[in-house]
Amino acid sequence: MASAPSSSNLPYSHVRRHEDVPTPSAPPTKRCNIQSQPPESYEPNTWLQQQMEHEQQKKLAEEAEKQSSGTTNNDGEEEEVSGRPDVLSKPCGPHNRRFNFVMVRNITFAIPEGYDVDGTNIEYLGGGSFGNVIKTSAVCRDGMRRWVAIKKMREPFFDPHHARRIFREIKLLQLMRHDNIICALDIYTPDEENDFRDVYVVTEFAGRSLYRILKQQREYGRRVLTDEHIKFIIYQIIRALKYIHSANIIHRDLKPGNLALTDDSDLMILDFGLARSLEKKDTTLTQYVQTRWYRSPEVIYWKIDSYTNLADMWSVGCIAAELLTGDPLFPGDDGIASMPDTFSNKLITVNAQYQRITQLCGSPDEELLTKIENDNSSAMKAVIQSYKVFKRRNFREVFAAYNPSADFIDLIEKLLVLDPEKRITVEEAIQHPYLAEFSLPDDEPRADHIFDLDDSQARTRFEWRDAVWKEIMNYRRLDSSPLIPGEADR
Repeated sequence: MASAPSSSNLPYSHVRRHEDVPTPSAPPTKRCNIQSQPPESYEPNTWLQQQMEHEQQKKLAEEAEKQSSGTTNNDGEEEEVSGRPDVLSKPCGPHNRRFNFVMVRNITFAIPEGYDVDGTNIEYLGGGSFGNVIKTSAVCRDGMRRWVAIKKMREPFFDPHHARRIFREIKLLQLMRHDNIICALDIYTPDEENDFRDVYVVTEFAGRSLYRILKQQREYGRRVLTDEHIKFIIYQIIRALKYIHSANIIHRDLKPGNLALTDDSDLMILDFGLARSLEKKDTTLTQYVQTRWYRSPEVIYWKIDSYTNLADMWSVGCIAAELLTGDPLFPGDDGIASMPDTFSNKLITVNAQYQRITQLCGSPDEELLTKIENDNSSAMKAVIQSYKVFKRRNFREVFAAYNPSADFIDLIEKLLVLDPEKRITVEEAIQHPYLAEFSLPDDEPRADHIFDLDDSQARTRFEWRDAVWKEIMNYRRLDSSPLIPGEADR
């Protein structure tokens, strides 16, 4: 675990509880029937942390050398994090807060007064099509100092579709109250209403991404996730999905990069930028949602505008298999991925992904082909039939080299089913024998109401911008939210 910044001696704490959670506490890292396990069996990040610290020390030494010589990095970029600013801005934004403007990876972040802006304590966590994320710390309203993640949305009001996604994510991060699901600790902008362009969402730093852990396992050739880690990770994913699905929400982008683990193996689901409600008033869905490697076959083809939350369960199956083997189950083709992003190349990529799936899980049977025809058209059925036919393989033989338990294979088999109507549901999965040693039905909450995101009506990008502004104005901070110097409680 990283040490506390020298600017304060306040203790650090991961935010494992959200206020007003009408449910029992999160599952402890050592359940009642595995308390005899040695502590190290629940520290998958211990070895990885040593590697990261070694890499960080090497990086800091290289940066110090570059600073002394006045050079830039190999890409010609400036230093990753600029020096600590000397001057705060004048009060600005919807709540008249003051900000430090800090450059991280050539991206300017507006960091509110009260947050740590020491460059040695700011870490770039990653970025994607929807934004960039940094890690820093802040003293919170309950007196604790916490590591937090600040996400700067990328061009939030570029078009109505993108603006609506930002609105959805902000709404969900305020509605979700579950120990395995990230929540918003702060939402802000340094802009004024007439020039509102940048949106920042602050959440707890929930640990290292599962993607990074799996990647380093491959790079170092050392496996650090034991069978017990894997089982506990899968249990927590399904426990969180039980809550999400009971609120009639589909995540739509479950993948290792959107899952975070603490050193105690506590898991959180991150990034709800592609999540949405499944209320009947939502009439259209999209094919291009989940990362392709974890995308269910019905999303690829025959239910591209009417799939259900069972698409999330397929993603869980892909993640479970990757945890077992250490490698993605349905990886994309590097050659295809390097092609220009044209319609024809997208089609080639989707077709290749579908073939990878059917080579393992078999081609649609007559019953499923009939459903495809009834839900779409005879032409769609003909397209599916035009592909090479594969028989479903024996999963026990496919994964035999990894010595999985019979129950683990049974769960994966029930998750990776082409017909979503026959795929295991989250309620069934959490009761599966594979997860029996962790299951505590009284501590596996459902949402107490269906979430209304108020996002179904057609709006212009400017109207969505106004809606996001109102969310920032009306955001109610938690006890675990960063303390705002000089600001009265809202």
